[in-house]
Amino acid sequence: MQKRQGFTLLELLIVVVILGVLALIAAPSLLNAADQAKDSTVKANVSAAASSITSRFALNSSDAATQIATDIADELNAENKNPIDDANPAFATAGTAPGSVVLAADDATDTIVISGYDKNSGSLITKTVKAPADN
Repeated sequence: MQKRQGFTLLELLIVVVILGVLALIAAPSLLNAADQAKDSTVKANVSAAASSITSRFALNSSDAATQIATDIADELNAENKNPIDDANPAFATAGTAPGSVVLAADDATDTIVISGYDKNSGSLITKTVKAPADN
């Protein structure tokens, strides 16, 4: 009797085809997960900026909104990086760079609009922070 050793070419081919189909199914999900993680980082950066601005308005009610926006952007850039494009800062006071959070201030209304941008420079999230009313 002849003993069989190893796998036949047909068996190996079937395994390779099955692995290929599984890879085709999984690859889009994994790529999508990376984009979602980057978008979540931008959303978290918007929340961090909103929190910092709210605190700054409460502590320094005499500062202009543009000054607060500039100071917050500088402070947050010292510890954060842009999750999508390292060539651009994570926080700015103008522009729509991919992955950036833009702090647009209006001194007349003491308001700062915070906008986060996705990888296509499309608006991902927007928050508005107003200075507390003086009593």
